[in-house]
Amino acid sequence: MAIEIPTKQNSEEPEFLRDSIDSPSPIESSTDEVNTEENEAITSINQDFDEETKPSMHYTGESKKILDPMRVKVEIADARTPIVVLFGPKTSGKTMMLVRLTRWLKKNGLSVMPIRTFRPADDNYKKMCDSFNDMVDSNEAAKGTNAIDFMLLKVSKDGRPICQILEAPGEHYYNSERPSQSFPPYIHKIISELRNKKIYVILTEGDWRNQETQDSRDAYVQKIDSLRRLSDIKDKFIVVLNKVDLTEFTLSKGLYNKPQARRAIKNLYPRIFKIFENQHPITRFFRPSYATFMAFQSGEFSQTADGETFIYTPGADAYAKELWNQIISACN
Repeated sequence: MAIEIPTKQNSEEPEFLRDSIDSPSPIESSTDEVNTEENEAITSINQDFDEETKPSMHYTGESKKILDPMRVKVEIADARTPIVVLFGPKTSGKTMMLVRLTRWLKKNGLSVMPIRTFRPADDNYKKMCDSFNDMVDSNEAAKGTNAIDFMLLKVSKDGRPICQILEAPGEHYYNSERPSQSFPPYIHKIISELRNKKIYVILTEGDWRNQETQDSRDAYVQKIDSLRRLSDIKDKFIVVLNKVDLTEFTLSKGLYNKPQARRAIKNLYPRIFKIFENQHPITRFFRPSYATFMAFQSGEFSQTADGETFIYTPGADAYAKELWNQIISACN
């Protein structure tokens, strides 16, 4: 029987909201739940608030054209550098995860830049690339990507490429209204045709508006299974409990109860870890799974007094650091 992750009834402002570059990596031992004080002056909200009310991080100029994502062609010239794919449904928090990770990488001396040749025929994409740094540095929460705004970024150190990161609309990966719908051609191309090693960051959480039933969660797991079957044996997977700050597994600043969080996701999404089990009779003893697990928090979102803007406060550095360490490990 599936169990629900306990969620906090009131939005709170825990201590780990304050960013710290020296914060430790998440721990895996169980301790008592951290008590926090309710902030009555500001209404904090979850990342999955209605897209219509969230301020946009994407260019929305009047010249923008609405295109069919099934017909858009992409170009990935770098056939060697690994590609990190943020995989999750609409409103799952992929965009803000990317914003948080990008801020942390830049603060630690790495370069994160849009790859302009990804969609060379799209004028709107060029404007998105021009505005990327401003979007990342903005303190206003990023609106979920619309049906055509997707980007490819390159992370490098001293000019040496480390990985490429794909940010795309969640409905391209999993559409709750049409769960059996095929991936768009450009995703098929990335999954099946490119020689690059892929690292898939699979987002899960305990309270999606579109995944409140077990049937919807089972359908999402089935979609993940389809992805796994299309992937190459060398590809890696990172299963992430996103928005961990809304669960009882948060212990203190940047720390969470990892075993209990993993167990809860295993119960909420039956088969999600079984999908990644290594079935090889020999190598399974050295590498039992193709997937690792972690939890993540992008930050807090507080509504201003006029109700028109949501201010973004980054979460603890430990989450971004742990995610990057797992990405680097998977790339090697």
